[in-house]
Amino acid sequence: MVSTILLSIVIGMVVALIILVMVLPDKVQYIETITVAAPVSKVYDAIRFQEQLMAWSAWPIETNSQCFVKNTDGIVGAQTVYSKNGKEFGYQEITDLVENEKVSFFLKSYVAPFEKDVRLSFVLKELPNHQTEINLWFKEYLKKPHFLIAYFGGILNWVHGMHLKDLANLKKFVENQ
Repeated sequence: MVSTILLSIVIGMVVALIILVMVLPDKVQYIETITVAAPVSKVYDAIRFQEQLMAWSAWPIETNSQCFVKNTDGIVGAQTVYSKNGKEFGYQEITDLVENEKVSFFLKSYVAPFEKDVRLSFVLKELPNHQTEINLWFKEYLKKPHFLIAYFGGILNWVHGMHLKDLANLKKFVENQ
């Protein structure tokens, strides 16, 4: 009797997981916007030059990692490599630049089993009075069934929160520099 109940519970949980894998989206995307009191050229450089980006990005501190720039900084192909205890665990690479309009990145983690493809773009719009609108466009494709880790582990919410911190830090950086 007890074994039948336990078997039914296990089967129910397996069915529930299968349904979740089928219905939960494997694509996460959002756009966050902030306005800063700085000229668009200053904002563009603060994003495309990885040495500057690492001065305001929340990621190195939050992940307790060290970063270094690989390849020529500020151009397509420049990478910020993340490492911990001398071991690399991921990088972000500039994939597209449109002067004073857009900086796009490909992000790669060697430790997140649920990531399939992660892209991030900063789309800039020059506003009057030396102000700039910054739109952070984030798109991530997740691997099934591993993506359940990201959903139930709170990782998706954490990443979104990190992007909000990045925008606030970028604002502070360009306005106080």
